[in-house]
Amino acid sequence: MALIYWCFSKRDGLIISFGYVFSFSINQFIKNIVCMPRPWLLDSRLHVDPIAKSGATGFSFPSGHTVSAASIFGGTAVYQRKRKWLVACCSVITLLTAFSRNWLGCHTLKDVVVALIIAAFTLSIMNVLLIWFSKHQEKDFLICLIVCILNILILVFLQFKPYSVEDVYPLITDCYSSSGMVLGLMIGWLLERRFVHFSMEVPLKNKILRALIGSALIGLMYFGGNLAFAFMGDHFSHLVKYFVIFFVVTFLYPLIFTKIEGKKNAD
Repeated sequence: MALIYWCFSKRDGLIISFGYVFSFSINQFIKNIVCMPRPWLLDSRLHVDPIAKSGATGFSFPSGHTVSAASIFGGTAVYQRKRKWLVACCSVITLLTAFSRNWLGCHTLKDVVVALIIAAFTLSIMNVLLIWFSKHQEKDFLICLIVCILNILILVFLQFKPYSVEDVYPLITDCYSSSGMVLGLMIGWLLERRFVHFSMEVPLKNKILRALIGSALIGLMYFGGNLAFAFMGDHFSHLVKYFVIFFVVTFLYPLIFTKIEGKKNAD
């Protein structure tokens, strides 16, 4: 998503990012409302792959991995639909991801099917909102404010709602991750619109540098964030980590490379 945003199409990169973040957030909200245990907890005859089990965090329904793949690769397929080979690749990756969650024992069929529906629904809504926003671009601050407030209220609701399980703490960590994504994306999007306006009209070497340095930066934030924010505890460390990642990707890094590229052009 970041590479598309920095190097190919700011619009498509943002749409795919919004589709992913809001699909994932809706998915987490439903997970923590339904509170469906994992398949191997419901039926002792079922077994989960030991390696896959470590990534099967939170409740079971719907599938977080599936909704992520469907929104990212599905969004790419929608906005690159003229490239039939790319659409085919993205579709296969999405379906293989959904199948793998069943095969590994992490989810049931209904978990992945509903996740696919959530991703498709979110991408459709994003397309409608894009059309509306193209006519009301002056409302960007209001949109950002409303979404951020709703996001915080939902997080507070999920934090304090009663759960039927005893140790709910590790099961709602992903809610903090999704909250950080929403806040980082929305605030970064607004600030980039207001103060940066970075351009794709740059030489190929600039785009390559954007991609290489930016990829290293994301890797550093993703893996280093676990150590840097560990003192905050699992919940707030995830919230801050993902806020920083999406804020840097959408605003801070574009601000930096725009300043550097502008200075080189001036020289």
